Amino acid sequence: MAGNTSPAGMSSAEFVAVHLAGNQPLVSRGWCRQWWSQPPPWDLGDLARRFGDHRVPVFDSLFEIQQVVRFEEYISAMADGVADGEPVPYMRWYARQRNFQMICADEAFAELEGDWAAPSWLPSDDYLFPAIKENADPTKDSFPAKGLFICAAGGRTRLHADPWASDACLCQITGEKRFVLYPPAAGKVLSDGAGVVDLDQPDTARFPQWNSVEPALDVTLQPGDAIFIPAGWYHAAVALSASVSVTWNFVHAVNADRFEEYLASGGSTDPTVKYFRGRRRSKGYA
Repeated sequence: MAGNTSPAGMSSAEFVAVHLAGNQPLVSRGWCRQWWSQPPPWDLGDLARRFGDHRVPVFDSLFEIQQVVRFEEYISAMADGVADGEPVPYMRWYARQRNFQMICADEAFAELEGDWAAPSWLPSDDYLFPAIKENADPTKDSFPAKGLFICAAGGRTRLHADPWASDACLCQITGEKRFVLYPPAAGKVLSDGAGVVDLDQPDTARFPQWNSVEPALDVTLQPGDAIFIPAGWYHAAVALSASVSVTWNFVHAVNADRFEEYLASGGSTDPTVKYFRGRRRSKGYA
């Protein structure tokens, strides 16, 4: 896909016009290396020492929690590996994004705040979700699906499109991770409205034309790379080695019409939307 890799010095205005308004993905090679002194800054041993006693959720290859364990136990289990044919557990440790959320990564993100930065091409103003008018900073502010993702080689996230009519950014810190992306129009063969095809184990009776479309982007992120995934784009990921990533979602004002349509179609009742709207009111926004 043309224009999927950011040139050096891309401005936030250019990013908003081409990638946010244009709904086009972006891979930014090596950007994250600008904010670490020597790669990688978050090796598994260091993270285990810092957060070993914290309870973390372990998921399947989508978003169903399988168990809750101590961080240190999870890292130890990663080293032990899994039996052949068994799914690789996947830690997705989210900051608070709903009112009733038992396990949150807020304390960890507060400690890691000075260790990372959002890509400079992301805008800092005019966010609708979360509602931040100016000086938005994902390292400090609450964002939907702001999470620390850690897994062993083979850990995967099945094909899906993100919720809330939102865009997503992911920074790859440690290890390699492969992403495949399909544009929203591919949903007519990849989704049946109730679910999305599993690319590794496709149900051909349910999704008979799933392989009639090719990924628009198939890319392997290296440590220091960042990827922008636009709203509505179907994407899947698999870790090719032990992996640490940080990610978050958002809606910018340039996509206000799309977000309002989502809210009007029932999205206003979503627990995460209600949580961030409550935070907006508590800070005095209309």
